[in-house]
Amino acid sequence: MVNKASLFILLLLSPFAFMLDWSSVSIAPTHATNANIITVDEFNNHASARLALMAPPARPKPLILKRQVHPAVLHHTTPDTLPYLPFDAPLLEAMYEQANYLRRPDSKEYPVKGISKSEMLRTVELLQDCQVLQPEALLDRFDFYKVKTDLKKDNVRITGYYTPIIEASKTRTSEFSVPLLRRPAAHVPSPAAIESGALQGKGLELAWVRSKREVANAQLQGSCWVEYPDGSREQFGFGGSVKGAGGKYVFFQKMSDEDVIGAGYFPLTAGYSVAVDPRFIPIGATLLAELPDMDAAGNLKGYTYRILFAQDRGGAILTTKRLDLYSGIGQKGLSEARKINGFGRLWVLLPKQ
Repeated sequence: MVNKASLFILLLLSPFAFMLDWSSVSIAPTHATNANIITVDEFNNHASARLALMAPPARPKPLILKRQVHPAVLHHTTPDTLPYLPFDAPLLEAMYEQANYLRRPDSKEYPVKGISKSEMLRTVELLQDCQVLQPEALLDRFDFYKVKTDLKKDNVRITGYYTPIIEASKTRTSEFSVPLLRRPAAHVPSPAAIESGALQGKGLELAWVRSKREVANAQLQGSCWVEYPDGSREQFGFGGSVKGAGGKYVFFQKMSDEDVIGAGYFPLTAGYSVAVDPRFIPIGATLLAELPDMDAAGNLKGYTYRILFAQDRGGAILTTKRLDLYSGIGQKGLSEARKINGFGRLWVLLPKQ
């Protein structure tokens, strides 16, 4: 006896029966002794198979691969403190320069393991879309990767640097007798040999200053402005270096732009541009920094939080243990740089997966 469920299925499928090709099954009159009789179960099975063939293929779920950052450098975690952050004109300026660099065809597609320039550009674009940098907006848009160091609590030493303005002469005089040198095109002597005068008379002098101390400070900061007696100025940026006997010697090159340029790419923004070791944190990365707030005596009062941008590199910035925050030009830049010297934490921001 045919059960009620089978009859119900038969009634539902009957409109399709005449549309299907039944060439492989013959239905003969009931009085023929050799007739092949199709049962309700066979009808149901055959119809189901045909309908299955007509159904569209199942769409697989998109595969989202976990971002493969270097585990010894970055750890995916949410900051335990995430306050409201300032959104001011210098921040917008730094973001603008960051986006310009990341759109350049000569910037590397994957400057470090697991981080692409397209993701870094998307990070800046997402920031630009935030009208207010409130915690909820940041958590909704970004994944946070804490920068790992060998220091306690993964702290990073955060210092400031600036662009000095140095009085100089275009020619050697008794007062201005120490040269700022550009790198020679061919053989480069050791730092000790350079200090002993190995490049003297080679036509490599860009300007002359009063003391080796001023040269050493310009080398440490990575760039300088020189001011001549007539009031005119020139900017000299990092022009390469040599290591060997005597340590390290930094050369300079003349910069044509009016802005202070970091890493050869960026006009630096005081308070937002930072120098990093690009082997671990890529140039073009967006960072959240926990900045130490120190009093005049050098005691820690607390912490402030700020979005920063990796836009420069420095000879003293090695591994992930050190971060240098650009503080400006001249005496004002020096005063601001002196306020920044302590330990805090650092996160890299990337678009949420």
